[in-house]
Amino acid sequence: MGIALRTDGEGNRRALLIGGVGYGVVCGLTFPLMISNTFLREMSLSHGAGDSFGALFFLAYAAAMLALALWHGTKRRPLPRFTLTVALGAVFLGNVLMMLRYFAIIDGGWPYAITTGASIGFGLATAELGWMERLVRLEKSGGAPLSRTISLAYLLGGGATAVIFFASGPVELSFALALVLLSGALLARTPAGADCQPAQPPRRADRIGLVKAISYLAVFSFVFGAVSQMAETSGTTVVVIEMQATGSIIGAALIFFIASFWRTRVIPVADLYGILFPVVAAALIALPFIATPWVHGVASVLVFAAFYLSGMNVRIIVSQLSRGDRISLWVYLGCALGIGSLLVIAGVAFGAAVLAQGNPETALALVALISLFILAMNPVVAARIERRGTAGASAPEGERPDEEGTAEDRGLGAAASPGAVPLEAVVGAFAREHTMTAREEDVLLLLCQGRTRTYIADELGLSPNTVKGYIRNVYQKSGSVDKQDLLDRVELFRDRL
Repeated sequence: MGIALRTDGEGNRRALLIGGVGYGVVCGLTFPLMISNTFLREMSLSHGAGDSFGALFFLAYAAAMLALALWHGTKRRPLPRFTLTVALGAVFLGNVLMMLRYFAIIDGGWPYAITTGASIGFGLATAELGWMERLVRLEKSGGAPLSRTISLAYLLGGGATAVIFFASGPVELSFALALVLLSGALLARTPAGADCQPAQPPRRADRIGLVKAISYLAVFSFVFGAVSQMAETSGTTVVVIEMQATGSIIGAALIFFIASFWRTRVIPVADLYGILFPVVAAALIALPFIATPWVHGVASVLVFAAFYLSGMNVRIIVSQLSRGDRISLWVYLGCALGIGSLLVIAGVAFGAAVLAQGNPETALALVALISLFILAMNPVVAARIERRGTAGASAPEGERPDEEGTAEDRGLGAAASPGAVPLEAVVGAFAREHTMTAREEDVLLLLCQGRTRTYIADELGLSPNTVKGYIRNVYQKSGSVDKQDLLDRVELFRDRL
């Protein structure tokens, strides 16, 4: 039975709690296995699966993400409703197998490791995409902003990760089983939506934004994997490394959660990259050349926190690029998270291979140097992607190979004067620039046409309170303080086109 959200504070808090806890459970089950993959050693959760268990899980997780994206991209229809139940059942089964292995009821070895890793990897990947779809729907229904819900989920997931890492035996596995049941119960209380929804063809700007978001996440993923191997050589214990990982999750989530109360608009990936780059670069320089253990710990935490900050930010950006379309959401997120996961594994393999050769100090310096080079090159690649997209968008209408139909077919309308950019086109570009949803773009267009809130509510078939919430989101995402400020910003944006 789905929940009926209200646009008041109580409904907002309820959506935040349900979405944050439900998605946080998935994060709390994913983070320990992902982190165990980065250390290339057997953590307590594997219970006899061997050093390869984390890597097997993460490979299954990445493969499931990409397979789900491919399925939605080719079939153009959402998965059946029972799929998420099956996914959580697969996670539950994997943890039951761990429990049986712990009590020596079944044998370990490769069959056990592959079955358990694949079951949990597939289940958590599917559950994550399913929960992200629910979070987007909760936000569109008047719930908490996506940035707040995801950061709360990461915060709770970091706490669950700490429990799983530092618990042992039946307590650890019973806690994981309870988390799966909790996620399933909360998932059943969120609206599932219609089984079929027509997919919207991605816009040029959306495709450019998706590629840029994936490229930035991929870079931080690779560096995260490589630095995890450098952390292993710092002389710290496994417990300290686990604390570094969980501490970085909780710290990054706290920063993002607090920021969500005064900045609803998500930071563009390029801006976030500009903030994180000097921090990560300084940490990479410190790791190979400073022998003090606590400096290594701080540097590792900074790199890990940058990875999780970029992960939260990219999840929000990619979700908004889907513009509320369920199929596009699964395709975009599946590609982004699948590629990012593969790059984590690549970074782990690269760091481990380099550090296994010769002098540890030289190997550390090489890992840091190559990681710095990749960090520095990514803005150049992103700028090239942006230039190519801008060149295609500025071509004459009849010469754009990626755009179909006339201006009226795309709903742009006629220009206000010869040579002027149509208001609909300006609003559309402004909305994409500020990662607004399709409904927020509709509200913005009517506001720019001088319409009142009552008129907008009648025009869009919404309640005045719902329209008030959309207007508030438009103000927050654009950084405007009132309607006149918003109109001025749109006008200035139009002058730049």
